[in-house]
Amino acid sequence: MPDSTTRKQAYFFACLAAIATIGGAVGSYEYRELKEAYHAEQARSSALAARLQEAMAARDEEQDEDQGTDGGGEMAVATVKTLAIRNNNPLNVKTVKGRPWFGQIAVDKHGHAVFDTPEHGIRAGANVLLNYYTRHGLDTLDGILSRFCTGNRAEYAAFLSKRLGIQPDKQFDVLARLPELLHAMARFESGQEWPRELFTGYSLVATAYRKGQR
Repeated sequence: MPDSTTRKQAYFFACLAAIATIGGAVGSYEYRELKEAYHAEQARSSALAARLQEAMAARDEEQDEDQGTDGGGEMAVATVKTLAIRNNNPLNVKTVKGRPWFGQIAVDKHGHAVFDTPEHGIRAGANVLLNYYTRHGLDTLDGILSRFCTGNRAEYAAFLSKRLGIQPDKQFDVLARLPELLHAMARFESGQEWPRELFTGYSLVATAYRKGQR
């Protein structure tokens, strides 16, 4: 397991990744400063990412075969788990219209993006969910899954509902609960728990987005 220093570094990196995700919602000068800090931390984080991956891989060997799907819900459980972990893509996000995500280094044969770090994979997942909310008004678990997943939706919705304490058809504050939602979806998609610190920084999204709407 990562030590406390590693956890603090992971939290800081996730915060910066979250800010980079919604840079348009904050002032340009502030965003430039934060973006520079983000890239500086990214350059220093390769060892951290390797340690996190090593710890997660070791822990994965002890996990049960909990079900998970990619966006299409068409792949075997073991394959999905392997892809999510191997691709540094906790939510099994796919490339959109050939445009690479930030931090994407490849595409696998199933169309899933391959990232250099799990943080960038989570950032892509956050972008997807933010687009669902801000562009399509999706603020229920059922609504989100109607676009994110084409198979196994009932099981997926039941898992998220239990994890988040939200009925699948009830509206909820997606921005405020984005860290929990990302964490839960990553658990279902990959079949393993990821360090919570990788998601906590996305609590900044709600504040920054609402600030940008004023």
